[in-house]
Amino acid sequence: MNPLEAEYHPVIFGTAGHIDHGKTTLVRALTGIDTDRLPEEKSRGISIDLGFAELTLPSGRHAGFVDVPGHERFVRNMVAGVHGMDAVLLVVAADEGVMPQTREHLDILQLLGVRYGLTVITKTDLVDEEWLMLVEETTREALTGTFLYEQPLVTVDAVTGRGLPQLLRLMDEMAGRIPGRSPVGPVRLPIDRVFTVKGFGTVVTGTLVQGTISSEQALELVPGHVGVRVRGLQVHNHSVPMALSGQRVAVNLSGIDKDKVRRGQVLASVGVVPEVQSLVGEIQLLPSQTDPLPGKTRVHCHIGTADALARIYFYDRNELLPGETGFAELRCEETVAAVRGDRFLLRSYSPVITIGGGQVIEPGGHHKRKEPRLLERLSQQASGDVVTIVREMVENSAVPLRVAEVLERVHWSPDQFQEMETVLLQCARGTQGTDFFLSDALWTESQNAVEVFLERFQALHPLLPGAPKERVRSEVLPLWSSRAVSWFVDQLETLVTDREWVRTRTFTPGPRSSEEQAQLALLQNIWQEGGLHPPTVDHVRSVAQLGDAQFFDAVHYLLEQHTLTRLEDGVYLADIALKNAVAKVKQALHQNPEGLSTAELRNVLDTNRRFAVLILEWLDSQRITRRIGDKRVLQG
Repeated sequence: MNPLEAEYHPVIFGTAGHIDHGKTTLVRALTGIDTDRLPEEKSRGISIDLGFAELTLPSGRHAGFVDVPGHERFVRNMVAGVHGMDAVLLVVAADEGVMPQTREHLDILQLLGVRYGLTVITKTDLVDEEWLMLVEETTREALTGTFLYEQPLVTVDAVTGRGLPQLLRLMDEMAGRIPGRSPVGPVRLPIDRVFTVKGFGTVVTGTLVQGTISSEQALELVPGHVGVRVRGLQVHNHSVPMALSGQRVAVNLSGIDKDKVRRGQVLASVGVVPEVQSLVGEIQLLPSQTDPLPGKTRVHCHIGTADALARIYFYDRNELLPGETGFAELRCEETVAAVRGDRFLLRSYSPVITIGGGQVIEPGGHHKRKEPRLLERLSQQASGDVVTIVREMVENSAVPLRVAEVLERVHWSPDQFQEMETVLLQCARGTQGTDFFLSDALWTESQNAVEVFLERFQALHPLLPGAPKERVRSEVLPLWSSRAVSWFVDQLETLVTDREWVRTRTFTPGPRSSEEQAQLALLQNIWQEGGLHPPTVDHVRSVAQLGDAQFFDAVHYLLEQHTLTRLEDGVYLADIALKNAVAKVKQALHQNPEGLSTAELRNVLDTNRRFAVLILEWLDSQRITRRIGDKRVLQG
């Protein structure tokens, strides 16, 4: 990378203004590049689609340039170019002054959030000084109340070059004030052009609005969620291994044909940009409109480089008056790629003119007018008061919330995971990296309920190492997921978790009376007497005369104490008998290092085939023996 490119973050300038006011001529004078590339543009002498150029500013900073068409028929193309602009040159011809498309372009720039720019009066060679002063005055009046009003106004003659050095100096100074886009985070590149290059295949271009793209990177196209791979990259017509946010980028894609890609799609990191058909946002109707905007009106919605037909559904009114703002849902007739915070432009269906715009609050959101506190919640989201929204969400939830779930409900993208964790830690109980958060009230209530249940359970089952976590979930916290319960009991300092069991810290499993001790001794003796011909569970239970719960609690206790070993369901060996079996097998295999068959080892054990097989499989599982073919040998 050029040292200057490393020092200066990328900046994209764009043009705006009425047709035939000299935008393309100005760009050519500044950059030496003719941005009119189409034959029709050459023959008609007007820009039809977006044009692109580069220039080096006096400081040495490299900047990109997007030249937009000025004809009212091609405003949709102009809008596609605005989303990537960091700053604009609003061009006004000295011989005509402010014209209808000047005003509409200025409205578009305002609505789409452009905040840096200069006003350039061109063709000054065609007028005298008195007329030029009048044009400057009327232009200033037209800029009143806009982001350009207090910015410099420059007069130039692109043919002779008069005024261009001053313009370049002002552009350079402005570029230094424009904040850079973040090179970290997921990739988002709205596509404004698609073509093929012989020998390379499909190429898309656009302004990289977020992230960094590298060669061989796996990305996807949204809408469609079609996986692609980056074959190559160009910035300013030079091949590069990596492209940074804020740069104009040409991306050579592998794995997809040109006819499968279109302007309006977004090249993005996999799983980050949603594909939606509804947009909840705050809409502004331009003050210059003469008529109100009724609900259910069909409009053109421009978002990124996409243009989709949609209908507007207001939440608190039946129509929006000129100059007003209101919350509404845009139901698009096709899917679009959108994330929270994206700005959109609204143009009337017919005649097609710019009427307003807004900002996305909830991509894919849908609400009914009667939802409690809907407008208050939308106002909080629009103001960026996410902490209040999340706190309310946490306090109204009967279950712990996962970070991914909260991200989805506030319409943040997955790349904001760490940021949402920080927000949740301000609003809820939880620990970073555990993925579960709940309110203080729910934490206290749930902890008390679990502890009461465990005290009662332990009194009824003193021989068990606690209660199964799944039993806690089903009887105390039935709305919670198993993962959430497991996480929660692990957090409680008053509890001890032991594998799938949980108990209070003051509880120790074991017999509570001499009667229980006698029952355990009886069971142990019955199994010891059985040796390597263990009795059935039914036989032991009938001799001991215990109920099911008592019997199986006792068996589990003996297993935990390693007095018994389970070979399979219903088959248990006393510890003494198992040690005897291990000693017999080891002795026999020491004497026969080449190994013995199952039948031969059954004779060694002096038991039936079923028990012999179970004992030998247990020995294999403990790595005491190893099976080779139909024989077993000692392990190691």
